[in-house]
Amino acid sequence: MRIDPAVDQAIRRAVGHGLPVTEEERESVDSLNLRNAKEITDLGLFTSLQRLIITGSDPVSVGHFSMIEGLRTLTLEDSGFSDLSGIESLSLLSLAIPRNWVTDISPVLNMSTLLQIDVTGNPLSEHSWRHVIPAMRDSGCRVKASGELEWRLTVHLHSAGVRISCYKNSEDYRLCRPGLGLTDLPQYAHPIVSLEDVRELLAGDPSAAHRYFEGRPRLV
Repeated sequence: MRIDPAVDQAIRRAVGHGLPVTEEERESVDSLNLRNAKEITDLGLFTSLQRLIITGSDPVSVGHFSMIEGLRTLTLEDSGFSDLSGIESLSLLSLAIPRNWVTDISPVLNMSTLLQIDVTGNPLSEHSWRHVIPAMRDSGCRVKASGELEWRLTVHLHSAGVRISCYKNSEDYRLCRPGLGLTDLPQYAHPIVSLEDVRELLAGDPSAAHRYFEGRPRLV
């Protein structure tokens, strides 16, 4: 059976060796950390998972983990994740999807168990940013989201087909390249940009965002 090396490494970290694994070994795994996978497979084998972290991977879909009924904490970051449809089938307590390609977060409105969510650095639709986020906060869910300026820039870039996002880390504005289309390690090398840079990019040519990554190797 062909398996992505990143998935194999995640399984090895969890049980001490790669596939195949016994049913007893699968049931003993309650946490899995997957990094830089190009083909996510076999997560459904780990039916006892309560915590799943997927970083810098592409493609990623809800179908890769929707069968894990006991999942309570899900983190998808710096990846090519774009569609939350079906996420409401999970009884998650925490959902973190920072720096992905998600535009519509309305499916989370049907997640009565959700206590906190992070949607920072996504090209959210006007409806999601202005209406769904406030509705989630009103329901008691703790929401972490981009400020209006970095959100608007992210939408501006993605709408033009430039898969670069803007987010704020502490006091710094940063750019990142979610997914594996532009870099092999999207969780690293997020250049700092000034407030003036952000405003210039928002008003100008979206492709100019690529220059902030010039001189940075594909593998970092």
